[in-house]
Order: sequence, then structure tokens, then C-alpha cells
Amino acid sequence: MTGVKPVEESLLTFGMVLGTFFIGSFLNDLITRGYIFAQLKNLLPVPWIFAISITVYAFDYIWNEGFSLSNTQFSVLLGLSLTYAFYKSGSIGAATGIHWGLNVCYGLFNGTLGQDNGGIFYRSEHHHSSFLLESIGYIIPILMFATVLAVGKMIWSSGKNIPAQNSTHAM
Repeated sequence: MTGVKPVEESLLTFGMVLGTFFIGSFLNDLITRGYIFAQLKNLLPVPWIFAISITVYAFDYIWNEGFSLSNTQFSVLLGLSLTYAFYKSGSIGAATGIHWGLNVCYGLFNGTLGQDNGGIFYRSEHHHSSFLLESIGYIIPILMFATVLAVGKMIWSSGKNIPAQNSTHAM
């Protein structure tokens, strides 16, 4: 990184990244998780629904980003995290929030079209390759899934201790 773009340009890019990636993340999650789970929940066991949802997500990701082993592994791991968050929370909002947040981070560096210097940061054109840079595409989704598991376990296990509210309204 060699600098930050001027404020006006950065704000415009930031607004576009927030808006376009929210719509994209929401629609993708609605189809690859919401629709698939809604249609298959009474027909197939949950592990099969997970597999179908993750496969559809991975194919969509590969369609947009191009096929490579790293893209495939990244999309499967990310799909697992998003599908698990959706399944455990019962809400498309959990998956969309995680998906959107990751896409916004990507967009700040690459813009909405995924181009070098398309985001709010200027980057040098000479990219140095290293093991860390090459493996970051695997490390991030693994850490994301571990975080979803850890935070989810705290949230979802604490919800079991909340007593149900009984309605005392007279009709």
C-alpha cells in the first residue's frame, strides 16, 4: 500500500462498496442458503442440504472469480461458514452480515469490480509473493469459520437459558 485516495473519491468508493456489496451479499445468501434450506428442509437431511448449499455457493463464486484450486477451497470454506451461521441462527441476517463484512473489506482494497487500486487505497504494482500472501486465501476463511463457531457457541448456548415468555393478555 502506498497511500489513500482523496477523501471525496474514497467516500464515493466506500458508499458504492457498501451499497453494491450489501445487495449482492443479501441476494446471494437469499438464494444459496434461504431458498435452498426452505425448499429442501422437509425433503433431505441437514448435512445434504449443507452440501447442496455450499456447492451452489462455490459454483456461483467460481463463475464470478474464475476456476482455480485456491478459489474453490476459499469458496467452500466461506460457504461452510456462511451456511453454518445461517443454520444455527435461523436468520439470513447472520450470513449476510458476515458475507457483507468480508466483501466490504475486499472492496476497500479492490473496489466493486475487483481491480488493483479500485478501492480507497493506492497499491504498488509490484506485488511480492510469499507463503503468507499465497496462504491468506485459506487462512481467512478458516479463521472466519472458527470465529463463527466460537461466537455462535456463546450466543446460541446462552439463548437456551432464557425462559419463554408466557402471554397473560386477556382476550
